[in-house]
Amino acid sequence: MKNYATLKDVAELAGTTAATVSYVLNEKKGRYISEETKRKVLEAAKELDYVKCNGASSLKGKERKLIGILIPQFENQFFTRIIISSEDVFVKHGYDLVICNTLDKPERERAILNRLIQQRVDGIILTPTKEGTQNTELMRRVGMKMVVVDRPLVGLKDFFWVATNNYGCGYVGAHYLMAKGHRKIGYIGWDSKIPDLEARREAVLEVARANGAEVFVEEGEFSAAEGCRLTAKLLEQHPDMTAVFYGFNIQALGGIKCLTERNISIPEDLSVMIIGSPEWVMAGKNDFTHIDMNDLELGRKAANLLLDQIQSDDEIPFQHIIQDCTLVEGSSVCDIRK
Repeated sequence: MKNYATLKDVAELAGTTAATVSYVLNEKKGRYISEETKRKVLEAAKELDYVKCNGASSLKGKERKLIGILIPQFENQFFTRIIISSEDVFVKHGYDLVICNTLDKPERERAILNRLIQQRVDGIILTPTKEGTQNTELMRRVGMKMVVVDRPLVGLKDFFWVATNNYGCGYVGAHYLMAKGHRKIGYIGWDSKIPDLEARREAVLEVARANGAEVFVEEGEFSAAEGCRLTAKLLEQHPDMTAVFYGFNIQALGGIKCLTERNISIPEDLSVMIIGSPEWVMAGKNDFTHIDMNDLELGRKAANLLLDQIQSDDEIPFQHIIQDCTLVEGSSVCDIRK
């Protein structure tokens, strides 16, 4: 990581003192500073990518042994497992974690990242929002160590990225349904505006076209309630569909509730496929055929990749690690070829 600009650096570029810079940047009152001096200070700070430091120990150039992790959905077990497995790696190396939930809100993500930079954390693991590319611009300029998990930074190639093949998740699930004879399939997804997540839907549609099948797509908000609503809509508009494919496990949770309330038997009345492996898909009598995204392995890979950056004396080439998904066959998909 390159050295952060200091008050002294800003003062030298602006042609003033560190004390004056501190007054300007902290918007202190009680001392007259000319508008010209303020302008020079602000321009110098911008040119040097100056970021206020709130971590006292980092002023001495020491590691803080602190890692920031930003995920978008605490309620999604996919992300909590990533935290659990990455924490296991970091704790063994003496690091503590600052775990933050962006709620998939770009403005919240931007604010959290700014605070973590001010704290001079040693590195960050991030699942970005749809504005992640813009929100990580300062981090990338100052050289903050970072690993992106699951979703990419759209439009960029030079970053460390660990993900499961989202297109592959849709492709594997759709092929399985085709192999079982299903040609009228409902697909329920999240209208995320994130291209890599939308690849799940595109894979399902591509497999369907290749097999002469119909796919009825419904997408909406990321919630169990929305999954229930969209499932009801598909049932009403396409009573002849033989399977429903849930692209996201949170929506699937609501969708299964809808099917249960309508006394629809799985798989006798309707087959179900799910992307994701929350505990409930195999809990009790549940035995859903699903796509395991190997989330625990994602967390381990991300943590080790970040540690490699932090502990190496040399620059490490950017890496994109895209792992495969795994089909877990349960009893929720009926073979209708017979």
